Amino acid sequence: MKVLIANPAFRRPLANGLERYMLGSGMRFPLTLLKRADERPRYVTFPFFLAYSAALLERDGFQVEVIDGVPLNLTEDAFVADAAASHPALILLEPNTAVIDDVLNFCQRLKAATAAKIVLAGAHVSVFAEDLLKLHPHIDFVLVGEYEQTFLNLARALRDGQALAEVSGLAHRPDGETPHTNPPTPLIDPLDQLPPPARHLFPRNSAPSISAYYDGMFQHTPTAYMHTSRGCPYRCDFCAWIQILYRNQAQRYFSAARIVDEMQWLIDRFGVREIYFDDDNFTSNKRHVRELCAEIRRRNLDIAWSAMGDAIALNDEMLEEMAAAGCIGLKFGLDSADPEILRAIKKPLKVQPLTGLIDKAARLGIKTHMTVVFGLSGETLASMQQTFEFACQLDIDSVQFSMATPCPGTDFHNRLIQEDRLRPAKWEEYDGSNMSVIRYPEFSGEYLERFTTTAHTRWLRRKFGKPAWLWRQCRYLSRLARGQGVRGVYKRFRRAVQLLGGDSLELPESAVARQMRW
Repeated sequence: MKVLIANPAFRRPLANGLERYMLGSGMRFPLTLLKRADERPRYVTFPFFLAYSAALLERDGFQVEVIDGVPLNLTEDAFVADAAASHPALILLEPNTAVIDDVLNFCQRLKAATAAKIVLAGAHVSVFAEDLLKLHPHIDFVLVGEYEQTFLNLARALRDGQALAEVSGLAHRPDGETPHTNPPTPLIDPLDQLPPPARHLFPRNSAPSISAYYDGMFQHTPTAYMHTSRGCPYRCDFCAWIQILYRNQAQRYFSAARIVDEMQWLIDRFGVREIYFDDDNFTSNKRHVRELCAEIRRRNLDIAWSAMGDAIALNDEMLEEMAAAGCIGLKFGLDSADPEILRAIKKPLKVQPLTGLIDKAARLGIKTHMTVVFGLSGETLASMQQTFEFACQLDIDSVQFSMATPCPGTDFHNRLIQEDRLRPAKWEEYDGSNMSVIRYPEFSGEYLERFTTTAHTRWLRRKFGKPAWLWRQCRYLSRLARGQGVRGVYKRFRRAVQLLGGDSLELPESAVARQMRW
């Protein structure tokens, strides 16, 4: 039985040869980015859940085909042609909120071209599983929650003629018409029972490439994405994966030995020089970090790495252990610098210690990247400016500004519905980058959009006035040149010039006085 793991690319053409591309599988939050129409995307996340699913299927004897259209920059027509040529019996896709309508339309084309059974998975479809089956007859199944084991069980049942009622976590039509959802699948625990992701099949079987997936934190090439854990002990109200995929259950970990085994395999198989641990929260458990760092040092593993974490449990000792084990980069979420907003979103972060932690990381040679979200619960004009000023004052190396996106099924989304603060919007507007779908009492959606989309340029202009920050970036560029060559430095430099060369982006005071409400 042949199974197609599919991750189609969707685009919106813009003026001047530009287009907006939509990131689907692998994204914790919906996100769209700009690129030239003739270029491949500059930021492509690795679709872990699809890759683990492929590995489980392959281990069980299924023939697995992979087409990841995002790094391949495939058009929809080319993707459909390739899918038809592979003759699959079963197709798996993992859409997020911003691309769900595109995926539903695209699946009609896939169904017509292949006659395969279509399976959807992920956080968004988990919330609307039975509605999707009711409204879209070309969708055969929906997987609810963490789905790799569910998909394997479904594929086995279809192959072996077993009853679908026994497949936990499956939404289907038992009588051919009425949707029904089976009881949930237990979360995978321990995680060590998962095989490594099927990287040898991505982005496609005939052209596997570790380098097809790229994050701005990468400082060497080739670099590989990895997970060391799943979940997070905190319960931020906007986080979809924790609430929906993991059902607010405890964080789970791969063992240190298993993680370092996989790191060594990546070095031996692909010549990887850097690893990015794209966890939900790498730094939440001091014991986990300590054991992993000790195992890396014990085996004398000579590889750089970076991680996605948080600053809640982070301290000087953890940073020192990470640096000694090869850490050169750390991402973390600030979200807001306003303590009232942090309380409202249930994030137990203390803002004051961040200054010392960032300074410590800089002394250790750990490049830092911070994520900020404007428009969260309780946001005001003053709190947005407070957060922006804090981001400018903090000696952070890079920052990402985005708009609050109320993913369906989260506490954040449910509360906005109760308060009647969601404006009528298409799902594609839930993109976190360019459009706000929330009504705010103190400012308009247009103001939030402009404040957010101009924040990076305004932040960077401030930073270019700080000699110590500039000198440190020169040091990091030197490291980047050694790790990625002149091409890597050129790409980073060109991006900075694009941001600095924009129109005047400061918001005049009169704009605040002229707020237009939805």
